[in-house]
Amino acid sequence: MTDPCDMTIAELSVLIRGGELSPPALLEACLERVATLDPQLHAVNSLRALAARQEARAAADEIAHGGWRGPLHGIPIGIKDLINVAGLPTTAQAAHRRDHLATVDAAVVLRLKAAGAIILGKLATHEYAVGNNGDGGFPAVCNPSDLTRDPCGSSSGPAVAVAAGLCPGALGTDTAGSIRDPAAWCGVAGLKPTDGLISTTGLLPLSRSMDCIGPMARTARDCSLMLEAMGGPRVASDLPDLAGVRIGLPRAVWQDHPALDPYVAAVTEAAIARFRDLGAVLEDVLLSDFSEMGRIARKISWPEESAEHGAELDGFPERFSPVARARLADGRAITAPEYIMALRRRVQIQKEFEGTMAGLDCLFLPAMLTAAQPLGYEIGPMSDVDLSLARPFNLTGSPALSFCTGKTPQGLPIGGQLVGHRQQDARLLAIAMVIERYI
Repeated sequence: MTDPCDMTIAELSVLIRGGELSPPALLEACLERVATLDPQLHAVNSLRALAARQEARAAADEIAHGGWRGPLHGIPIGIKDLINVAGLPTTAQAAHRRDHLATVDAAVVLRLKAAGAIILGKLATHEYAVGNNGDGGFPAVCNPSDLTRDPCGSSSGPAVAVAAGLCPGALGTDTAGSIRDPAAWCGVAGLKPTDGLISTTGLLPLSRSMDCIGPMARTARDCSLMLEAMGGPRVASDLPDLAGVRIGLPRAVWQDHPALDPYVAAVTEAAIARFRDLGAVLEDVLLSDFSEMGRIARKISWPEESAEHGAELDGFPERFSPVARARLADGRAITAPEYIMALRRRVQIQKEFEGTMAGLDCLFLPAMLTAAQPLGYEIGPMSDVDLSLARPFNLTGSPALSFCTGKTPQGLPIGGQLVGHRQQDARLLAIAMVIERYI
C-alpha cells in the first residue's frame, strides 16, 4: 500500500471506512513523518499526541461498530497557530505567547471534532500574521520542495505540513491571500471561502471584516470534504467535464506585469488551453483597477489590524519584532475618513465585480506571479511590487481557490487561482475537481 502520509483525505477515508487502515495507524504514520521531517521544515509548533492517540483509538472503535461519521472520521488535521485548540497554546508565532493556553476550542475546531477528525496540533504562521517568516522567536519555516525556499505566508505551517505529508489536511486563515499564497508556493490546494461562510469564533483576529478560515489539503476534493465538515455546503458530485462552464480570464492582471515569471506565464497558458480542450467557454474580462483594489483592501484591513493589537503595541512594544511593529503601526497612518471612504468604495467594487462575473462561472488567473522565492523573501510596504494576486478577492468577499497547475524545471510548484461568485463555493470546487483530474 502507498504510504498513507502521501495519500489524499478522500483516499484515506475509503481505506478507513473499509477497515484496510486504522485511525491509530494513520496517526502514528503522521507523527513519525513529523519526527523525521519537521526538524528541517519547522512547520509544527505543538502536538497533542496523547489526546490524538486516545481520539484515534476511539474513532477506530466507533467505526468498527458502525458509527462512521463521514469522510473526516479518523483523519489527522493540523490547525494554524492563530486558531484556538483547547489545551494548546495559541502563540500567533510570538515568543511571549508560548504559554498562552486556549481553554476552549474555536467553533471550526469543534465542527471538525464532531465530524470525527483527529486534531494533530498547531502549525506555524507568521508573527501575528503580519511579520516575516522566522520572526517572533520561532525558526523560519522551509518549503518542502526546496529547503532554501520560502513557503510564503502567513499560513506557512499548514501549507508545508500538507505538502510534506505531516497531515492530510489543515486549517489556514486568509485576510490578504494567506491561504492561497502558501498553497501556490507549496503545491497544495487552499480555499478562501466566501466571507462569513465559516465561523471565525476562536480565531485571534487580525482584520475582522476580512478574516476567513479555510481548508488546505492536497486536492480541491479534499478541501470540499473539509469545508462541508466546517459548516460549508456539500459538493454533491463531480462535473463530468467543463462543457458549457464559462471561465473569465482577466489577462491584464498578469500578462504584462513586470514581476511575472516566464514559467508561471507558460503554465498558466497551458492550463487555459486545457480548459478549452475540456469544453470550457473562455472569455477575456476586465476587472476594476487591480492595484486600486489592493490599496482599498489595505486601507480597510490595516487600520483594523492596528485596532486589534494597538493597545499591546503601545504597552509592550518589545513583544513585537521590528517588522510586525512597523506593519501594525502602518494602519495608524490611515485616517478615519480614509477608512470610511474605503468601506464605501468596497461596496462599489463588489457591485462592479458582480457585473464582471455576470454570465460567468468563475475567473482564472495565477495565484502568485512567481514560484517560491529564497528564504528571506519579505512582503514590502504598500508601494512595493506584490507577488500575490490574491488580496483583491478578500475585498470582493468571493470564494477563491489556489491549486497546483504545474512546476518549474527546478521542481517548484506553480499555483493557479479560481475565483467564484459569493455563496457559490460548491460550484467553484466542483469546477476545480474536474480541472485537477486533467492537469
